[in-house]
Formats: sequence, C-alpha cells, structure tokens
Amino acid sequence: MKSLKEWQRMITEYAIDKGFKWKKKDIDTMLLRIHSEISEASEAIRDEDWDKFAEELADVFIRLANCAEVMGIDLEKEIEKKHQINLQRPSLHGRKRK
Repeated sequence: MKSLKEWQRMITEYAIDKGFKWKKKDIDTMLLRIHSEISEASEAIRDEDWDKFAEELADVFIRLANCAEVMGIDLEKEIEKKHQINLQRPSLHGRKRK
C-alpha cells in the first residue's frame, strides 16, 4: 500500500505530465479547485448518486494531495499531528448535544 507521501508525489507527477504545473503562488486557485470538488460531492449527495459521491471524494483527495505536495507539506505527518490533538479534545469539542 502506498503512503500518503507516495500518493502526493505520484499525483503531482501525473498533474505535471498533464500540464498542471502548479506553483506556491497558485494556492488560491488550488484551494478553489478543492472547493469545486467538494461542491460536486455535495451535488452528488443531493442527487443521491453514491457512486458519484465516492468519485468526487477521490477527486477531493487528489486535489488536496497535489496542493500539499506543491506547498511542501507532508500531509501524512500533519494528519498524524492533528489526530493526536483531536484525541485530547472532549466529546463534540465541548459542545452540548441538542
């Protein structure tokens, strides 16, 4: 199984091969592309198209992995750090259930 770092590198190499040579200065566009994939996932839910929803979640990951690689972020390391922080949070982050 590939690590997240391997996915980041592989996805970015593919993107470059297809003409998407993002630079750090393109962060706004990269974030908009991630947002557009999330919007498409939302549309799939509205249409109750679960296969399309799964496909759009994969697109979100692909865009996110590419963005992280371009920005020099080790996504796997950051996920591990954030997960450790989340483990220390109270249930519902301290909010009361309704």
